[in-house]
Amino acid sequence: MDQINQTLPIKKFSLDNPNKLFLGILIASIILGGVAGFLLANSEKSSATSPATSGNDSPKTAQQDNRTFRDFAEGVIQKRSAPKDSEEYVEGTHILVRQVGSPVALTSSVIDLSQYEGKKVKVFGETQKAIKEGWLMDVGKVEVK
Repeated sequence: MDQINQTLPIKKFSLDNPNKLFLGILIASIILGGVAGFLLANSEKSSATSPATSGNDSPKTAQQDNRTFRDFAEGVIQKRSAPKDSEEYVEGTHILVRQVGSPVALTSSVIDLSQYEGKKVKVFGETQKAIKEGWLMDVGKVEVK
């Protein structure tokens, strides 16, 4: 019973050691920053998938995305001939032969360009840096004319 009546001494807060205070504030701010970041990341995910924001009519596939594929050209797609020398560098898997202007070297990782060989088309894509060709385009959308 004597232990219950004993009071523990209360230690008064002092600024004698500012390093401990700085370390405490630093740890608290890191924890609070992590919690805030987690909450913000989760709120963006839920608002991005909510039906209210789907009114933007955002493209469902790469072929519907006109913002990414800003460049376009019209012509007939032809298969690029194999180089005579096996060590020769060639750009693109296909060539777009245009009525006016230089041909466009084409490549695509999302569309099978061989389906459009010999057809007059309008291709949409993104211009890439070319080493040998005048114009190299990464095709993302094809419209048959």
